[in-house]
Amino acid sequence: MMGLASTLSSEKQVQLDIMIQLGFRTLQMSRRINRSRCCVKNYFRDPMTHGSEKHTGRPRILNYRDERSVVR
Repeated sequence: MMGLASTLSSEKQVQLDIMIQLGFRTLQMSRRINRSRCCVKNYFRDPMTHGSEKHTGRPRILNYRDERSVVR
């Protein structure tokens, strides 16, 4: 089972934003902030949702209130 990687600190996010505006390449950015290229690409793809949890699994059909009424 794989664990979650730590998210980028706000300081490193600001650094990445500046480097993106200056036109740095992914490899250059990853080397400057000591993170993987994949981490930089994921942040570059969607900076607003970086670090938020992903919903996994099948959505529930019954909510908790409906489930309680079925059990009774």
